[in-house]
Amino acid sequence: MDESNKQEVRELLLNVFNINEQQLIERSSSFLKHKSERATLTSTIETAEQWIEKSNEKDIPSLLGLTRTDIEIIGPKGSVSGSHHLADWLDRANLKLVTVNRFAKWHDIVLEQQGTWYEENGEIRGQATVFTYMRITEGKVAFIARYDNKMEAFHVSGLNEENIIN
Repeated sequence: MDESNKQEVRELLLNVFNINEQQLIERSSSFLKHKSERATLTSTIETAEQWIEKSNEKDIPSLLGLTRTDIEIIGPKGSVSGSHHLADWLDRANLKLVTVNRFAKWHDIVLEQQGTWYEENGEIRGQATVFTYMRITEGKVAFIARYDNKMEAFHVSGLNEENIIN
């Protein structure tokens, strides 16, 4: 779009919305901020869902591509730092997760999930509802923690029921 067209569009917007130049700038900035927030949220959700899918498949190479090397992992048996712990962590848990609800804002997401733990021979060891909190940084999982109750996951993540994603 050339400069004369940009000027024509600006004047049209000012007249149609009956606003001044400053109000147009504020609305444009607000729109761009909202667009950026939506893009970040979409990226957060997609990354988290891909990460869960790859962990269910125990696809370590793909999982490492979705994980920061300095990831912090918190689970019921303690915490570790570093993506080099992922394979052991997944083997030890032998867990498959099915997401029931998602709560997200910006870079943070809590997944309410049905977890099924398996024995080495494939028999079910146990089942429970768990809450997985992830923080996504630069398109990769930087932090993951698993909690037994929603309120604890919400407390740590800063999210709440209002952040549900439909």
